Amino acid sequence: MIQSTLQYLKLPHITSEFEETYLERMNKIAACFFILHLPVYLNDTGPLMAFVLTSAVLFGPLLAMKTWSSKRAISTVMGIAAMFMGGLLVHFGQGPVQIEMHFYFFVLIALLAVFANPMVIVAAAVTAALHHALLWMLLPSSIFNYEAPFWVVAIHAAFVVLESIAACFIARSFFDNVIGLEKKVAQRTAEVEARNNDMRMILNSVKQGFFTITNTGVISEERSAAVDEMFGEIESSETLVDVLRRFDDKAADWLELGLDGFLPIDVTIDQLPSQIVVNKQNLSIQYSPIEKDDELAGLAVVVTNITAEVERQKLEAESREMMTMIERISIDRSGFLEFFQEAEAIIESLRNESRDDMVLLKRRVHTLKGNAAIFGMSRLADACHIIEDHIADTGQSPDSPAWTKLFSCWATARGNLRRLVSDESNELRLSDKRYNNLLLGLLNGESHDAIAMRVAVWPLEPTQQRLKRISEQAKRLASQLGKGDINVSIQDNGLRTESNNWSGFWGALVHVVRNSVDHGLESMEDRNLAGKSPAGHLILKTICTEDRYVVSIADDGKGIDWDRIREVAEERGIQVKSNEDLVDVLFADGVSTAAEVTDTSGRGVGMGALKEACESLDGSIQVISRRGEGTEFRFSFPIEKMAPETHELLASYGISNCLESLTSGCEA
Repeated sequence: MIQSTLQYLKLPHITSEFEETYLERMNKIAACFFILHLPVYLNDTGPLMAFVLTSAVLFGPLLAMKTWSSKRAISTVMGIAAMFMGGLLVHFGQGPVQIEMHFYFFVLIALLAVFANPMVIVAAAVTAALHHALLWMLLPSSIFNYEAPFWVVAIHAAFVVLESIAACFIARSFFDNVIGLEKKVAQRTAEVEARNNDMRMILNSVKQGFFTITNTGVISEERSAAVDEMFGEIESSETLVDVLRRFDDKAADWLELGLDGFLPIDVTIDQLPSQIVVNKQNLSIQYSPIEKDDELAGLAVVVTNITAEVERQKLEAESREMMTMIERISIDRSGFLEFFQEAEAIIESLRNESRDDMVLLKRRVHTLKGNAAIFGMSRLADACHIIEDHIADTGQSPDSPAWTKLFSCWATARGNLRRLVSDESNELRLSDKRYNNLLLGLLNGESHDAIAMRVAVWPLEPTQQRLKRISEQAKRLASQLGKGDINVSIQDNGLRTESNNWSGFWGALVHVVRNSVDHGLESMEDRNLAGKSPAGHLILKTICTEDRYVVSIADDGKGIDWDRIREVAEERGIQVKSNEDLVDVLFADGVSTAAEVTDTSGRGVGMGALKEACESLDGSIQVISRRGEGTEFRFSFPIEKMAPETHELLASYGISNCLESLTSGCEA
């Protein structure tokens, strides 16, 4: 009990800066208060005696303030001096105001609670008790106006004790809840700072960038060290938009737009830049909303260096392309090499010629993308798609980084090809059957003309080979679009053409096949509802009819919405007076009925390129379509266009009427 009481009365040994400052101020106020007692003199006490006695009491506090450093000790002296000063006033006030002066003790004991130290109250109370006891015995009239009995003194002392106990409680509560609060705050601050230091150590030990931004984009001061390592020094109150703008204006613009707050938070986060290149490092940026009262207060941002991952993905993509090349070369070596030669020509034109003609530019890029997709060159196709997106958004050719990426993808693919085979396709391979047929013809004494026509057909390309290539592309595309396995029928009728004259047309023909699969054939669910077989059906056909060579692409899909084509024509200000005009609109540059642009279609460019390739061979286009039944595209050409160079060569040697033999593919 005694020990706990002493612990309650005695304050902790350590004093805070706030307590020191507070006690210094209170001690000065107390000293000024005591100095004001100097002119006080009453009754028979003269001014000189009052001045001497009061100055003697003041000497102790003033000396303590001058020589002692402990503010608590000085405040204890102030408590003792207060009681001495009270004794003087009681003595000075003997007579009419003596009793009133007794209240001075009670008031001062209560006021001493402002020192927030119970020991000041105890020291004052002990001083008052000793003062009253000694003077009551030696000079009773100095305490009371009469010869007071002991019980009166005891009651008086009891009130002093009760008040002292109450004052001690107030002083200790004042210390714990006000003076000591600063210690608690400092302790809590230290704990928080310790946790912050621990968190900072964790943040600085990881390689990711962690920080928060306000809803206006200002970056927080608390962030991991990796942030400054990635982006460089970030100034106070600098925004993430400003930081990103150092490296990528487009990413900064998207972030600034996203932070405007006019879109829902989920949509906003989806629109924010998720990847940026900083000092040749690929950085991934992830955002998490910080909400307060159901409103966006800021974003938590995590930045990860994914350079190694990007490089790994790049190497994997190159490896997949290499495997695709090996597969394609083993299946269709001449076709693959022809694709490379055509792609090389397009790349060279894109690299060296003007890119101001947007129509021509879009055709070249779209054709390159389509052909690259056919042969599994996904990285090259993706690079083309990025350029198409930029042209569609701005109407202008993109800046050099997009072209650099395209040319880099091509250089890598071309280098891989040269590691596998020579990219020259001028060699001619002869099958065993052809060799045997030629040998038998010679042994049997066939005519010179017959042998010449037999040999002349060897360099011609079977249309079956082209149609088979397109068939594989259609099947892969249908699988990618979730339309399942489709049936593709090939009817080549043994026809052949000169590859150098027809490569452009075959390359552009893929666009109509892709449109047939994407827009023509319905999904398996829609086909079931329409009473059709779940698998869509394509018919790829080459045929000669009288004096015309015809290439036909037919599907059993939903057919063309001619009313929609007419609406598109009206939107573009194109007059439509006949069905032929509608076909022209279908093949016009920039015309598309697709609801959105995809990797497959929606640009309205490929059909225009196909029409140009068809017309370059003096061809015409016929479209036959019935709603709900399907569509057939018929490309018709003069029959002499199939192999004009071969026919001219043979004719120059007097071999005429040989076109049918050259194009019939009579030999396998």
